[in-house]
Amino acid sequence: MFKKKELRLIKEFAISDFKLKYKRSVLGYFWSLIKPLLMLATLYIVFSVFINLEIQNYPIFLLLGIILWNFFAEATSSSMSSVLAKANLIKKVSFSKSTVILASCLSAFLTLLINIAVFILFMVIFKISFSWTALLFPFYLIEFIIFIVGISFALSALHIKYRDIAHIWEILLQIGFWITPIIYPLTKVSFVYRKWYLLNPLARIIDDSRNALIYGIAPNLADFSAVKHIFITIIICILIFIFGWRIFKKMSHRFSEYL
Repeated sequence: MFKKKELRLIKEFAISDFKLKYKRSVLGYFWSLIKPLLMLATLYIVFSVFINLEIQNYPIFLLLGIILWNFFAEATSSSMSSVLAKANLIKKVSFSKSTVILASCLSAFLTLLINIAVFILFMVIFKISFSWTALLFPFYLIEFIIFIVGISFALSALHIKYRDIAHIWEILLQIGFWITPIIYPLTKVSFVYRKWYLLNPLARIIDDSRNALIYGIAPNLADFSAVKHIFITIIICILIFIFGWRIFKKMSHRFSEYL
């Protein structure tokens, strides 16, 4: 558990990172809204007008996928370089280095909250009513955060020693965008490959979140496959968190050699 001092540091680092992100910017915090909306407009035109995927409530479907993906990409990318960005402070002041990673994730989470507010506004504009299943979304979000923090711990530790990780992760994010059901639904993936496809927890969480928020679909707990789906998603996220944390703890005592 974190001490009060470390929790305060996480909060202060997160707020500072969030403010610095938009410092000297004319539009400031509006960029956190403009970027996903511009991506939404572009992808909507391509995949709804030109290609015509014919998906129910596609603008909202697409917006939620973009918002969740952007949270993942921003949190992991910023966390990866966060220790290096605060190298001078880390050398001078003694505190848990994990607070820097958690602060970066929290900063990205603040952007997510703004984007979720926009998503709710779009739900109202498109006259899509919320079902009680929306109450499941915080659970899926907790799974998502556990997964993201685990990835962030691993990336930040590896990036300090191997700077090529930044370039590799950039490529993986580009690939990941297309092999995650952001633009298309999970049902478009052939059943033959779906079990392998679902090893990606992003695919599981984004699909579950859409069902809960947009389509009012809840897992049928009487169905073994639905319970298995929930259980496997939780296990994957926890294992990735443990894996990332172990890498971070193992390498953190040698950070000063590489900073």
